[in-house]
Amino acid sequence: MTREQEKLALDLINNPPPGSELAKAKDFGVDLTLFMSSLRRTPTERAQVLSAGSRLFHVPDLTRSR
Repeated sequence: MTREQEKLALDLINNPPPGSELAKAKDFGVDLTLFMSSLRRTPTERAQVLSAGSRLFHVPDLTRSR
């Protein structure tokens, strides 16, 4: 993302058009700045973050005998 694109995205997030889905999300309490932190990452970095987060849901199979 170029600096200009980032500036435009931040402006859109901070001042979403009235009635837009972004405005509805912001009014609902969604932290739209989290999108920016994701967009600043490369696709590989995003995949790594998602993979790391998925480890929270790993449930070991305790029924298997060793």
